[in-house]
Amino acid sequence: MPVIAPAIKLLRPTWAEISLPKVRRNFERVRRLAGSRKVMAVVKADAYGHGAVAIARELAAAGADALGVATVEEAIELREADLEPPILLLGGLYMSDPADLIEHRLTPSVSSTARLDTYAACARRYGQPIEFHLKLDTGLGRLGLPPDRVRAFVEHYRELEGLELKGFFTHFASAEDRLATQTDDQLACFARGLAELRSMGIEPEWIHLSNSAALATERHFPGENLVRIGALLYGYCVPILSLPGQPPPDLSEFEPILSLKSRVVFLKDVAAGAPLGYGGAFHTRRPSRIATVPVGYADGLSRALSNRGQAIIRDRLARIVGAISMDLSLLDVTDISGVEVGDEVILLGRSEHCSITALEIAAQLDTVPYEVLCLIGRRVPRLYLD
Repeated sequence: MPVIAPAIKLLRPTWAEISLPKVRRNFERVRRLAGSRKVMAVVKADAYGHGAVAIARELAAAGADALGVATVEEAIELREADLEPPILLLGGLYMSDPADLIEHRLTPSVSSTARLDTYAACARRYGQPIEFHLKLDTGLGRLGLPPDRVRAFVEHYRELEGLELKGFFTHFASAEDRLATQTDDQLACFARGLAELRSMGIEPEWIHLSNSAALATERHFPGENLVRIGALLYGYCVPILSLPGQPPPDLSEFEPILSLKSRVVFLKDVAAGAPLGYGGAFHTRRPSRIATVPVGYADGLSRALSNRGQAIIRDRLARIVGAISMDLSLLDVTDISGVEVGDEVILLGRSEHCSITALEIAAQLDTVPYEVLCLIGRRVPRLYLD
């Protein structure tokens, strides 16, 4: 498949390949699950490590109705790349200049009245309204208006000019867990908050609750007309815990879109008992053939995978041995015949008969697959394949 953006001369043979056809297919699957609801594509954290501009451009072309980011800096990067869809700042504006909202046509999420007066003053100064989405904290406990502050918020909002409450949303804490009642509790809290808004004559245009896990469980929430999806677009979702006797949803159609690759740059034969890596963290138990690969924890290969992770070489799994260092790792290729300098190594991805997924690595590291993807460093070139 040809590289389409940008063509990169690899001076160091470590790179990530991102499949744009898989992005498009994953988006279409999300669209089907969303039904009549619009789709906000979440591209925060550099599109979960996949490259925000290229991924956002592909999703916008595929029909994403809006884009979700965490920070103003992320949003400006998209606008400077001439991306036009509405952009919601999921993390709010923090301490940034509210003029950025008008200059770059951004919509902030709001969790309190703290900066409403500043936004209103900015709107008056520029003669343009500032739209925002009000976030309700229904139980995640991070950002969001406390439920008992809804009435006071609306009363203060109505005293100001130049602001428009355009959306109302919350964030589920454990939508993947169908055994627990937390999602139902959060939904009930949100419904009360929405009813209070409506009782005061506020009817938000956009109501959104569903993340990838909520969408994957195929739940529909009353009044919801927009879903915020990140993980599924990249081919992943946290494991779904289903009710007894109920099979988990089949998410096998969603395809991981990223492969992390490198090449063998050095081979050596060592005797039994040879120490390898910093601190001699591994000693060979037999005469061994060891391959050196120029990828390390600075590239996103977690040091916690030392002596326990794997890579694919010549369609076989090879064990990572010794401590993973910042720039280099070692593979035991003793049982893989014909390995040569220059052979491709897959740290994340698949060959004909082998695969290594972010979900599998996350299980080893006791984390979530999204962290595995976000750890892939900026110095790793992204090659977009079509």
